Amino acid sequence: MNPMINSVKEPEASNRARFVDAFRTLLPTVAFVAVIWSVSSGGYYALVNAIALDSGYDDAPLLFAGYYLIWTVAVLLAFRPVFKGQLSRPALSGHAVALTPVLVGYGLFVAVALPLLPDVSVYRAPSDPPEFMFATAWYYLPKSADILFQQVLVATIVLRADRARMSLWGISIMMGILFGGFHLTLSLDGFLLPYVARFTIAASIFGLVIPWLYLRTRHGFRWAYGLHWGFYALDAALTHILLAVPKWAM
Repeated sequence: MNPMINSVKEPEASNRARFVDAFRTLLPTVAFVAVIWSVSSGGYYALVNAIALDSGYDDAPLLFAGYYLIWTVAVLLAFRPVFKGQLSRPALSGHAVALTPVLVGYGLFVAVALPLLPDVSVYRAPSDPPEFMFATAWYYLPKSADILFQQVLVATIVLRADRARMSLWGISIMMGILFGGFHLTLSLDGFLLPYVARFTIAASIFGLVIPWLYLRTRHGFRWAYGLHWGFYALDAALTHILLAVPKWAM
């Protein structure tokens, strides 16, 4: 066999083997994150049904903001060794100071700018529309906590993968599959295919990018959180424009 071909195949086989070994090491973490995400989601709907709410985020924003903050703290405590050195008071204060103007900007967008856009039409909305289609600005308070919770879960896997010596490209591909795959569970909540597909594709792309943000930028969490939140702001704006009340219904 051609020695040049062998020299190419050997590194590829070695890289594949390292990825498989690292992924095996990560399996407990990935499984635990999947369980936490599933239980938190199921708990949200159970709580909404228990107190007979139409929209948990809109009808009880403080309750569900607290709900996801509790989950976030629980994950941070459970994976404290993974975040060693990143949960110090200076680090947390730095994130809070940097993200405050970003969140204020997004808050002004949903409170002031979004209501100026056309209302979503009940004629054009799906029969079982997602909560955000007819949401008030209060919806985005618990959504901010939910995004924080998701980013902590994602960061857990990315940091563990890096410590397991998985390559950056390997982590990126893995996160694209996992983060996109997690969003496929939206179909279990009864949402229509276009909604599930849109969020799954966006999550897959974001999953590909996230490891680079966390591992190759100075303040990866801030970038990841800001971009994640920004997607919801952009999606809400486009939804109001594309599903606006038709002229004949005005």
